[in-house]
Amino acid sequence: MKIARATKFLRWNMAALFACVASLWVGCSESSEKPLFPEDEISEEMELKLSGWKVDSLDTDAKVVYVKPAKGWLDSLVVDSLALPGSSSLYLAADDDLVDPALGEKLVPGMVISTKDTNQFSIVALDSYNRIAGVWLVVWELPETPKSSDSKVASSGDARSSSSETADSAGSSETGSSSDSSAGTSSGSSSDSSSGESGTSGGSSESAGGESSSSEENDSSSSETAQPQAVKLADLSVDGGTVTVEGTKVYVEMPYGSDLSSIQLISLDTANNLIRPVEMEFEDAEGNVGTYSVVAGVQLPGSDFSARNDFWATTSDAMATEGRATVAYVTNYRFKAEDNLSENGESLSLSSKIVTCGWGVSNAIIDGSWKLAGGFYFVGAYSGSDAKNIYDVDYSSGTPSTDDSYIAKDMTFGKPFTARPTAFTVKYSYTHEANSSSSYPQKSLVYVMLVGENGKVVATGAFSDNASTDMAERKVQLSYGADPFGLLSGGYAIAEGLTLGTGDEDVTTIHVMFASSAYAHVVAGGTAGNSGKYRGGENSSLTLDDFKLIY
Repeated sequence: MKIARATKFLRWNMAALFACVASLWVGCSESSEKPLFPEDEISEEMELKLSGWKVDSLDTDAKVVYVKPAKGWLDSLVVDSLALPGSSSLYLAADDDLVDPALGEKLVPGMVISTKDTNQFSIVALDSYNRIAGVWLVVWELPETPKSSDSKVASSGDARSSSSETADSAGSSETGSSSDSSAGTSSGSSSDSSSGESGTSGGSSESAGGESSSSEENDSSSSETAQPQAVKLADLSVDGGTVTVEGTKVYVEMPYGSDLSSIQLISLDTANNLIRPVEMEFEDAEGNVGTYSVVAGVQLPGSDFSARNDFWATTSDAMATEGRATVAYVTNYRFKAEDNLSENGESLSLSSKIVTCGWGVSNAIIDGSWKLAGGFYFVGAYSGSDAKNIYDVDYSSGTPSTDDSYIAKDMTFGKPFTARPTAFTVKYSYTHEANSSSSYPQKSLVYVMLVGENGKVVATGAFSDNASTDMAERKVQLSYGADPFGLLSGGYAIAEGLTLGTGDEDVTTIHVMFASSAYAHVVAGGTAGNSGKYRGGENSSLTLDDFKLIY
């Protein structure tokens, strides 16, 4: 179905096509920064850049762009990111109509555009009202055929693309979709020069001086445009990291903090953005060349839980530190609890414990109020320093409050992160101790959230237990653009101001939480007889042995 043609084209500056479109062929290492379209009469801008390609010539009236590989040959391109004005969008054209084309797949970050069996594709721009604002045809030479002014080219519908992720995954080959753009029958022809057959009449291709010059030129042309051999899988490696091949997936693991947008694999001679899956061709041990999905990721520091790591934060240190306050120089208040995180060199355990408030004169302190606090271990930072901050997060002076204390207020969630894992695993056990609250029953909580700019939640994954379980490994899929567990609306300890995104956003931070009691970041209770207000079960515990992100 075709979109109605706009009555008037928008005048956009197509200064580049993809913001950092990475080429997937081995030989392309250069990047053209030259604008593809002039900047006359511009009101809005659209980023449009072809990495690894050079502009050959330009016909702005016909909206045809001639390009050529900077080096070697390309089998495909991957969309790294897009910068579009307003609510506009870009699509692959599904046919060769440059006025009112049918739409193919929408261009989104991570999409792979195959150039293996075609020498052109068209890009269609829609404005905020879904009207066609422009159509641009990108054409290049086939490796075995020099470009001539009257040569025919294949339909842009032959440019194949595959989305690197679905709405609920980061884009692994198990869940990603791959589809060919519809329509567009190939009309490309091999424009071999007729001189390749000249000089053969009479059954001889030799002259008195030896082989004909035509034959020599053909041999030279053939050697210059020969497609390079695929890199062997067995030769792949990376400085400072590891490369793992499983089926048709190649996983590159780098240390935390590595720039995944520029990974130089050995023996490739160009760096690639591997934050999202990229399709590349490699040769296996039997000499077969196939397409593999390549992605890079990192593991979080200290995620084996063998020792404390400052990448993680806990409220336990404050629980184990006594706090005191004095009112009118007469009454002393003491806030006391105990460490609710324990370590044994292989794992750590979180438990829900009581924090007390006592008062009296000098050291004659009598406990008079009790609240329950969960054990928390999370990616981020905690600003509370002693049990007084746990008991009453806002206490500054006067009589301590027996109201609820929202200690998540002092938690800073998240650390920098750009990868796009598809799932996580954790080895854990859980000991359940019920409480009497029907509104906030005792249960554990484990979650991962990938968050982008402006508080947009890109992906979520979570689970909880309301019954004891022995040590086991659990795998949880991350849902991109979805929150099936209800993390954002369930009253859990999360960062403020988060809203669910589409799943296509770039990831900027990772939030991970382990809690012995899902609701006990609200430290509740009070004086004698108020234990029914506890938002967790006393001595419930969560033991963690190992945590791993899956890509």
